[in-house]
Amino acid sequence: MSTQSSAKRPNILWIMSDQHNASCIGAAGHPDVKTPHLDAIAADGVLADRAYCNNPICGPSRCSMITGLYPHTLGITGNNLTGCPVPNPLTLPTHLRHLGYQTAMIGKGHEVTTWDREAYEHLRYCDLTDAEPDDPRTCHYFNYLVEQGLADDFDLGSLPEDHPGSGMRGFVSAIPAEHCVETWTGNESLAFLENKADDKPFFLKMSFQRPHDPYAPSSQQMGQYDPSTLTLPDNSCDYLENRFAGKPQFQQDYISAGQRGYPYRPVDADDLKVQLAYHLTLITEIDKQIGRVVEHLKQTGEYENTIIVYLADHGDFAGEHGLMLKNMGIYESIHRVPMIFRYPKGPKNQTVHGLMQLVDVYPTLCALAGLPIPEHLDGSNQVPLLQGQSDGLDHVVCEWDFGSHDQSCVFAVRTDRYRLVYYLDHPDDGELYDHQLDPGELTNLWASEQHQSQRMQLTALILNHVGRFKRAWSIADDRKAFEAQPDALTYHIHKWKMKWSDAVAKGMVKN
Repeated sequence: MSTQSSAKRPNILWIMSDQHNASCIGAAGHPDVKTPHLDAIAADGVLADRAYCNNPICGPSRCSMITGLYPHTLGITGNNLTGCPVPNPLTLPTHLRHLGYQTAMIGKGHEVTTWDREAYEHLRYCDLTDAEPDDPRTCHYFNYLVEQGLADDFDLGSLPEDHPGSGMRGFVSAIPAEHCVETWTGNESLAFLENKADDKPFFLKMSFQRPHDPYAPSSQQMGQYDPSTLTLPDNSCDYLENRFAGKPQFQQDYISAGQRGYPYRPVDADDLKVQLAYHLTLITEIDKQIGRVVEHLKQTGEYENTIIVYLADHGDFAGEHGLMLKNMGIYESIHRVPMIFRYPKGPKNQTVHGLMQLVDVYPTLCALAGLPIPEHLDGSNQVPLLQGQSDGLDHVVCEWDFGSHDQSCVFAVRTDRYRLVYYLDHPDDGELYDHQLDPGELTNLWASEQHQSQRMQLTALILNHVGRFKRAWSIADDRKAFEAQPDALTYHIHKWKMKWSDAVAKGMVKN
């Protein structure tokens, strides 16, 4: 594509959710979820049904996709975002800003905040992880709740042991629907669109905090899903029935002990359906806000000249394997992400099945907009895949640094047929699944004599990937850095060690 003049360049609306299982969209065939607005975008565009994240947790995945660089290239493979060896990467919004776009980010950042300040002319955060350490009110949504008298009900972080949502259970939020984070994100996105300059194309990153846990819809949003009628995934029997045979010892220890990521597991199928109902409710609420923004673009005549992409930073089990949340290995339900592209004069109501990855989104958007693609990116332009002219990638790799000393790195490689999971510090205890015969990943073929050639070939792909970098640090280092300032007010509120009203009463802040 030739580079277009600024006046004719298309707008870009990047819609992002956090922890959304790729199957939980109506257009993807889910039997229960209600997503009419995402379905409409898919009907007017292309659903990429085998898109994958490059890291299965929030921070590194977000940093990777916005820079077009693999997590190991950045040195960010865990949630430590404080000392990136690449201090000033050319992020997509920075690149667009240099090319004459007005740029905005509304919602959850969870990227390196110094990048954000350079990249976005308009910035409105909803997550306390993006706030200044000593001032929660620099989180715009939290400040909004303070002004509404609702700050003590903030429930987007960890919860106290006596809270009904402790242990990551779903619960009903005390925050009314008109003040919930989805509504706030929609309102702020519309405010930007209504007040932006008319002489420049825009890039708007509309980044939803949820359906990431805690799953906490408002009371007014409840009732959209009856848990008793929900359909559980075919492989939900897995951990519900404690089917540990054949799984790596690390996984068995991790989930059976209720460690770190799994302080709470659904106790049976009925309990799992209750948690799933909370989760699907949040997806539907996100969908409603997407509909508001798309309708605004249509009413203002900007829809036809706007590229829209919808994606998530990683998946959620959403009932698969009998689990919710994430944080255990790299199953398909966590690695695969929803992805929809709608663009001017593009294909309509198409689904493509080739492999692509989140690191490809940056160069693909540049190509769709007729903009130069920086040569240093790890990602590649996947417009040919979207237009049915390519079969996509041969394989995709996901990498994750757990941050513990004995199980520090895990990698997964996905090809058209197979998934192999490789634990760097335990190379003899891995996972291999044949998706042609076992799409639910219930039978681990790692030790199968008949599959040793596939295991060797796929392991070689990972080792080649690993050999390209030296790990910079781990989540353990991130944890130490985060706790280095234990009195930071944001830390206390985020971990529910202190409520806003208590901080005001102690004179630590002004209400």
